[in-house]
Amino acid sequence: MKLAHRATGRTVFGAFTLGLAAAFAVGCGTQVSGTAVAGEADVRTFAVGNYPTEPLDVRATPFYGANDGKAFALARLADNVVVGTDVDAKFGHNALSLALLDTVTTKYSMVLAGAVQPALVSNGMMFGFSAAASTHELGKSGDWELSGNFNPFAGASGNPDATSFNVTVLQFPDQQRAQAAADQMEAADFAVAADQNVRVTLDQQPDAKAHWRPGVPSLAATAAHGQYVVNVYVAQPKPDLDGLRALATQIFAAQLPLLDQAPALSPREIFRMKYDPDAMLRRTLHPYEYPQPDPIVEVTHAPRGYLHSVADQPTWQSLLTDNGVDRVSTARKGGLLLRARDPQSATALWSGINRIIPSSAEPPAGVPNVACVENPKPKTGNSFDAYDAWNASDKYLCTLHYDRYVARVASSQLADAQQKAAAQYALLANSQYL
Repeated sequence: MKLAHRATGRTVFGAFTLGLAAAFAVGCGTQVSGTAVAGEADVRTFAVGNYPTEPLDVRATPFYGANDGKAFALARLADNVVVGTDVDAKFGHNALSLALLDTVTTKYSMVLAGAVQPALVSNGMMFGFSAAASTHELGKSGDWELSGNFNPFAGASGNPDATSFNVTVLQFPDQQRAQAAADQMEAADFAVAADQNVRVTLDQQPDAKAHWRPGVPSLAATAAHGQYVVNVYVAQPKPDLDGLRALATQIFAAQLPLLDQAPALSPREIFRMKYDPDAMLRRTLHPYEYPQPDPIVEVTHAPRGYLHSVADQPTWQSLLTDNGVDRVSTARKGGLLLRARDPQSATALWSGINRIIPSSAEPPAGVPNVACVENPKPKTGNSFDAYDAWNASDKYLCTLHYDRYVARVASSQLADAQQKAAAQYALLANSQYL
């Protein structure tokens, strides 16, 4: 990505509502004395450190490379892949952080069985997204993606009481290759234990091909849907075929209509996708001087897409739904931004988020509507969030609201988190006018 910087030559003071300095008329000939009253805090006084308070598109003009559109195509797909509660309210635990798939990385992710990889490559798989959910929390291994084993639940150590599922959606260049890939994936997976596997039909999904191994409490099913291929893997405590088949059917019933809302993209359409069509990223704290599109750490999502990145999906889904959140954005090493229905809903959302972690820490001085907390479960060692996105697992979290927006920032140092919060508030104020 190339970039041309441009100087604005402007200073933004924040928004002010001024009363008359001397007097104003009321009715016919009546005057009332008054003085100027600021409608908002003066953001020029905030302690923001070196963090920017102007929108990124004011600071620089981006020029995107050929591959940047794929980041937004992947985010769009994630917005249309089921979360657990789309299938059933009992699936309240996210069992897979995020798995983005293309012909380069698929062999490392292993959310699909290794035997199916040749079918993906030979049929020109373009990209895909995988998500998983469980009725119970599943313990994780930090090195799951490097193990080389089939890991539909991120290398989880297992929970004998859990019923879990993984759903992976892949886009292919056309319907013919999608159908060929689905057929070949099922055949390859079945052949891994052809002498033990048994073919299974899903009555309400006649196009899906499925199999299971008697005595093993899991089932796999694959179906082509236009240019998409949907692979479903379900597991439960006991080897009950009827229960496995019913769950797989339920997942397809929830997933396929979502794909109908997101028609497959052509290479030209992918190339033409916009960095910030909803004006969310320009309002999101972005410490860098140039955009770096990424399907996870620098992108705008619909609420469902964002829910893939949180562990407690039911709590967050209620907060987003109840307050009319329609878009969520994150910026690299910057902030998380949520757009609510209106300012009143943003205030309610902010209050709801603050109740998730009951502790408190000192907010930035002079900045309104900010609450900071000390995270009871800060990160230990390296984590994905720590070096790329706003870090939800960091030691200090600050949440603020402005107009219809709610933002969160984080840091390992309280002073830094306070500066980020102050800068994010100022950015939201300035974005109204720049």
